[in-house]
Amino acid sequence: MLFAVAGLSLALVMGSAADVKGKWDGKITGQRPDGTTSEDTALLILDQKDSTITGTVGGNESDQHPITSGSIDGNKVTLVAKNTKNGRELQIELTIEADQMKGTITIGERRGQLMVKRRKE
Repeated sequence: MLFAVAGLSLALVMGSAADVKGKWDGKITGQRPDGTTSEDTALLILDQKDSTITGTVGGNESDQHPITSGSIDGNKVTLVAKNTKNGRELQIELTIEADQMKGTITIGERRGQLMVKRRKE
């Protein structure tokens, strides 16, 4: 009986989504049309209720854009945000690895690598 209860507990823990609520700092690395590399700062401010993620994304505290669609499935995070300055859509796909997330950001034809770490507050 103890084994059955332990197995149920393990299934419940494995079935729940990771907690991504909080601030995540990092960088975006991309390639310019001329082949050179560009690097920008990134800040994700995330809230989470079950598998739904809301919040904002941007370069820093004063450059934030609302998430219009966000979800988490296991260790995979998918976000869509709208740039409030130019109306462009940002598509972000990340994989959670401990206290960091890595993946891609796509804005129109441009695509870059995104790496963020949970801010210690």
